[in-house]
Order: sequence, then C-alpha cells, then structure tokens
Amino acid sequence: MTPLGLAVVAALGNLAGALAVVRSLRRELRLIDACLAFGAGFMLSVVVLGVLPEVLGGGSEAGLFVLAGYMAVHFAQHVLTPHFHFGEETHSVSASTGMSALLGLTLHTFFDGVAIASGFLVSEQLGVLLFLAVLLHKLPEGVTIASVMVAGGQSRSRAVAAAAVL
Repeated sequence: MTPLGLAVVAALGNLAGALAVVRSLRRELRLIDACLAFGAGFMLSVVVLGVLPEVLGGGSEAGLFVLAGYMAVHFAQHVLTPHFHFGEETHSVSASTGMSALLGLTLHTFFDGVAIASGFLVSEQLGVLLFLAVLLHKLPEGVTIASVMVAGGQSRSRAVAAAAVL
C-alpha cells in the first residue's frame, strides 16, 4: 500500500473513534477500550522487539539516547507537570481546551508518521508493524479528541472534523 493509502486508513481509524463518541455507541466504545489496551501492548512489543534492536545496533551511544529520551519524559511528567494523577478525575473543559488538544494531537500525529516512515526505511516488515501499532491507537485518539471537543461545547460535526484533521 502507498504512504497516502496508509494515511487514509489511519484517518479512518480516527473518524471511527469520533463517530462512536458523537453517536453515543456504547458497545463500540467498549470495543475501543479493548483496542486501546491491545494497541498499547502491541506498540510496546513492536518497539521492544523491532525498533530497539535496530537502534542499539547503530552504535554505542544509541542506548544513551534511548535512556535520555525515557528520562526526559519521566522528568516532564513527574517534575514539570503541575498536576499529574493516576485514576479518574473530572475537570471543567473550555472551548480552548479542545483546540489545545487538537494542536497537541496534530503534533503527536506528525511524529506517528515519522515513526512509520522510519520503520519503512529499515524494512517493509517493521514499517507495516509500526503502522498497525499506530492504527490501533488511532481509534482511541479519535475518541479522545471528539470527547474533549464535545465536552468543551463544540458541535458534534466539529468534533468529527477535528478527528478528520488528525
């Protein structure tokens, strides 16, 4: 499949997640919850078994960069973030929250594409595995952006449009 075809399939995953939210499809949302768990495990497996061996084969300093990246994320989550919690809490959501989430997820989606493209540069098999891992988390991503947009007072059509942007 061409890169454009892969992008269209990923966009359809986002749209499916958003449509489940705006149509209040409870059964589909439970399926997407399962997809989130499976997708996270699948992505972690692809990284540990496929990506890290390629990275570590690139030289002695590669492992230091992996460790530095992990430590930077850990530092940002636990030191720089003013409010970080585990579990369920409710917060008020404004219209600007939806746009901020859309901006952040757009940047996130760009790096999804970088990861997939990098995987294809290494091998077609790794590229396909990374694409599948990203696709599995596109459904929950569509749920996320649509939920935040609707909670922030945006219309259902704008929520679906936001998912289409991603």
